[in-house]
Amino acid sequence: MSQIHDGPVRANGSPPREITGCPVVHFDVAPQRESGFYWEQSKRLRDQAPILFNTLAQGFWVFTSYDGVREMYQRTDLFSTESVTAWNPEPHFSWLPLGVDPPEHASFRRLMNPWFSPAAVRRNADEQRRICRRYIEELVPSGRCDAVAEFAIRYPTEVFLGLMNLPAEDTEMLVQVVEDFFLGYSGAAPELAGSAYARIKEYFGTSLAERRARPRDPEFDILTYLVQATVAPNGEPARPLTEDELLDLCFMLVVAGLDTTRAQIGWMLYHFATHPEDRRRVLDDPALVVTAVEEVLRYYTIIYGDGRKVTRDEEYQGCPLKKGDMVYGMTSAANRDRRYTDPDLFVLDRKPTPNLAFAAGPHRCLGAHLARSELQVALEEWLRAIPDFHVDTDEPLVERGAQLSLTSLPLAWPVDRTPR
Repeated sequence: MSQIHDGPVRANGSPPREITGCPVVHFDVAPQRESGFYWEQSKRLRDQAPILFNTLAQGFWVFTSYDGVREMYQRTDLFSTESVTAWNPEPHFSWLPLGVDPPEHASFRRLMNPWFSPAAVRRNADEQRRICRRYIEELVPSGRCDAVAEFAIRYPTEVFLGLMNLPAEDTEMLVQVVEDFFLGYSGAAPELAGSAYARIKEYFGTSLAERRARPRDPEFDILTYLVQATVAPNGEPARPLTEDELLDLCFMLVVAGLDTTRAQIGWMLYHFATHPEDRRRVLDDPALVVTAVEEVLRYYTIIYGDGRKVTRDEEYQGCPLKKGDMVYGMTSAANRDRRYTDPDLFVLDRKPTPNLAFAAGPHRCLGAHLARSELQVALEEWLRAIPDFHVDTDEPLVERGAQLSLTSLPLAWPVDRTPR
């Protein structure tokens, strides 16, 4: 079996059991690297084989093709969301509704769908734009900024707080807590993940208690709605959500919605800062914003991969999966698979083609419509106010592993002009 080594091998230098049917490899997913490293690594792995076995941690199977990753998302009978972290089969965090499989999953998903539907996102569109425009216009006079720290993190966080009917003044606090969680989750500072998890649950515990004491209109206040809602998982009699379920839903909304959008906005601004020809095309034809955002989602896929736990022993495409094994669907490799024409090129007006940026199957991202809207608004408003900008450093940019995000993006622009 061929091997690829992008990091130190395990102490015993071998997988936990004899692996047949695919190459055995060793690669890490967490350390900070120079920007672009992880996409190049995923390409090498995909080109090696559609299924690999990675000896990282306890060892897990890796699917690298579009078809393989899509099937992992769709086959909930074989690939469970009991754990979604391939290197941690027994998770310390509860991800609801992600962390439960059909049919139970549907009861919780139905609760949340109305708040993130296309119609709900449209109702919030003016507020999104107002918040986005304010952040950008405050930056314009300085002629430079760290686009990650000063915009990409803060804009979606304040939008989220507005959706949740929570104080905008909590933006700075929530930004820091989410940053701490993902520093821990990615492996850069593991001790931070647990404390951030506790702080997020404490924050929402206080907010939920306030809604119980002083309910608001459940048509417009999601926390009041959840406190008053009932679920009937697996056909059981309808019942209120438990406190743990309420807190797990709130935790999932925070960690699934904020860091992902922050990361995607960062890569989008990076692309248009480093590709002035694409920037000019969008300025000349704003209708390209929609396809530009779709191509950002495909080409700059920020979910390096997703984990699932195997539910039963099965010979799967020649590989002996065992109950309890972890698999890792390498989304970043799938979205640059050869099913796309010129997959390693960013094509601004690429004909719409389904990608896996928001996963697939019953656990497809609840906030996909909101994320697309936030990205489109961010690109429109940034180009309106700052049509000419560039990366303002000669140093290599750095990306965080696991959930790929630029740690910093220094941008600069001329200030002697009026926004469009």
